[in-house]
Amino acid sequence: MNPTDALGPELQRQPSGPSLEDALRDRLDAAFWRAPALALFGALLLVSLTLLLERQPGSQIAIWFTDAFGVVLLLCCRPAARVAVLAGLMGGTLAAGLLGGRPDLMLAWMPGHLMATAAGAWMLQGVAQRQQIGSSPAVLAQVGLVAVLLPALLSASLSLPLLMLTSAALPAMPVTMIWLNQALGGVIGSLVLLPLLLAALAQPWPSPAPERPDRRRSNADTLVLMLAGAGVTVLALLHLVHPFVYIALPLMIGAVLLDFLRLQLLVLGVTLVFGAMVATGLVAEPPTTARWQEVLLHLSLVVMLLPELLLSAAVGASRERRLALEAQRERYRQLYERTPAMMHSIGPDGRMLAVSRLWLERLGYDERDVIGRPSTDFLDADSRRRAIEQVLPQFLRTGECRDVEYRMLARDGRPVDVLLSATSERDAQGRFLRSLAVLEDVTRKRLAEQLAAEHQRTAAMLECIGDAVIGIDARGRLRSLNPAAVAMTGWTLEEARGRDWAGWLSRRGVADDEPAPPDPVALCLAHRTRPEPTSCRLVRRDASWRVVREIVLPMSAPGGQGFDGVVLTLQDMTAAHDLARTLAHRAHHDALTGLPNRLLLQDRLQQALRLARRQHQPLALMFMDLDHFKQINDRHGHDAGDELLKAVAQRVRGAVRASDTVCRLGGDEFVVLLPQIEAALDAERVARHILSEVSRPYRLGALPELHVSFSIGIAVFPEDGEDEATLMRRADTAMYQAKREGRNALRFHQRGDTDLTPT
Repeated sequence: MNPTDALGPELQRQPSGPSLEDALRDRLDAAFWRAPALALFGALLLVSLTLLLERQPGSQIAIWFTDAFGVVLLLCCRPAARVAVLAGLMGGTLAAGLLGGRPDLMLAWMPGHLMATAAGAWMLQGVAQRQQIGSSPAVLAQVGLVAVLLPALLSASLSLPLLMLTSAALPAMPVTMIWLNQALGGVIGSLVLLPLLLAALAQPWPSPAPERPDRRRSNADTLVLMLAGAGVTVLALLHLVHPFVYIALPLMIGAVLLDFLRLQLLVLGVTLVFGAMVATGLVAEPPTTARWQEVLLHLSLVVMLLPELLLSAAVGASRERRLALEAQRERYRQLYERTPAMMHSIGPDGRMLAVSRLWLERLGYDERDVIGRPSTDFLDADSRRRAIEQVLPQFLRTGECRDVEYRMLARDGRPVDVLLSATSERDAQGRFLRSLAVLEDVTRKRLAEQLAAEHQRTAAMLECIGDAVIGIDARGRLRSLNPAAVAMTGWTLEEARGRDWAGWLSRRGVADDEPAPPDPVALCLAHRTRPEPTSCRLVRRDASWRVVREIVLPMSAPGGQGFDGVVLTLQDMTAAHDLARTLAHRAHHDALTGLPNRLLLQDRLQQALRLARRQHQPLALMFMDLDHFKQINDRHGHDAGDELLKAVAQRVRGAVRASDTVCRLGGDEFVVLLPQIEAALDAERVARHILSEVSRPYRLGALPELHVSFSIGIAVFPEDGEDEATLMRRADTAMYQAKREGRNALRFHQRGDTDLTPT
């Protein structure tokens, strides 16, 4: 499955930082007078605009913007200031009525509109996702219902009785027409202004700067469409039949090309042009009777605006989801590349599509050298043939594979053993699209498996030794012990018979910090099945312990009727356990000096290099060779030479830090690994200290005083190499150069040095 398919519909891009609503709320909260003052001047301006857009004196058709403005202002101010805001709205409305010569009309309208404004703000608070009005048709519809339609109906219903009581303000038309005109005016004004204000308040504040090219292009598109919308509105209303069809065209184009906020600006412009033409009498009323012309004209405007707003919100939702999916896809790509595991993906043609950073690091490649190449290019000959003939055909057929053993080749030719597990992604028709493979580097694990296999072989040989056999009845009580069991546990048969097994012997984990494994005898008694063999430390009666292997078999009663008990066989694995620890030590250490050998050096050098790369810190590798050691061997014998090597090893080990590694490669060759140094000067200081310590006289038994010295070659990561092979080769070259230059000296690898042989 594509990772983006898992995204839920709730995934939305949220603006970073505070929004304009937060900034406005902070400004209004800073001083109590700001909110009512803004309400006063805003209502004065918007009510004056409403009066200018009236068709004629006595008409109730007016685009009423003040409710939407009041709703938004009540949302942004603190609760204590809301009464003052309503008072400001009332004052601005009355002032506009006085200036426009219609105070009686404003007095009749004002109570209903104030209550509708308060109700709309209260209901809009329950729309938790109102900031997503431009990217969710559902939110837009919810806002339209609770803050546009219901408040408009409420204001019309509350204003109608006052209009009927005020004969001077009551126009000569039916009551139903008055109510419908009032409701339409509120719907148009709030439908145009409220989404615009809510979309603006959801914008981040301050606006991101500098302005992006796509934002500048969107501003230009908005200006062009506003001019086109105004022109089309004028021409359509004056000269065309069915004008709203033509007016809707630039709005529909804007819904597709512009974001919701800019579309609302376009809608506002078209609405103002429409209102101005109605107010000046330039628009021909629809041919009907009973004064329904004005209602039909403005109802047509509402019907035209609603689809464009919903289309814009739907386009915005699609745009937001696409951007969110792209961002999520980019996060998945980065996560894939940065995951600390070796991973790669191949396409249907078997070529590499993607690869993780650890894959590149382990094999030493750059991404540009890998992408597009067949995955088999990175395998050795045997693995490549098996992949082409067996693994890939089966994988393309079944869609998965597990723990396939491959040998890969690093860029420097170094073999890397891996276990590959993969799964596939397919399309709806079942066609293979790509794979996701995870590779486990088991190069070092192979060595551990060899040691474990050797331990198992040793354990198999020890099975020939007489084992302890203990019989336990179905109730868990001791029944019998053979002589080997008596010798192993320290209990005689007479003392042990009848004892409860659970409290008889103490069992512990094989390692000191390891808990005891589950008791196989208790498992067999409970489930009456044969458990897997386990190993533990068995504490004997005298408090000494032995490492044993526990093998449990259930016994059937005579004739096979029922469960009769358990036979426990204890194989003494103490010698095998000790031998395995010894073998593990010998596999990594020099037998003569006890120093780490070449194998352990390589492992520690690999770990030190990985740490140095991560921490961007140098390390040093020193190759050291004893000067004239052959003469001491020839003069005093090999035994004396061995004693001298052990003494030299002890002095070198005492001259370095505990975190450094001193290794004997063989003969009189030693290597010192200095991880986590600050600079090459640290390596030089350690090397001179080693030269000083080693050059002190040696007194070995009856031998005369011996004197030796070192020739030391030093290579530093990353200046002299970034992989273990290069560092070892260049340190060796520098050592031989030091021998040529007089011995008893140290020398760093220098550019231009070539491989040398000892002289």
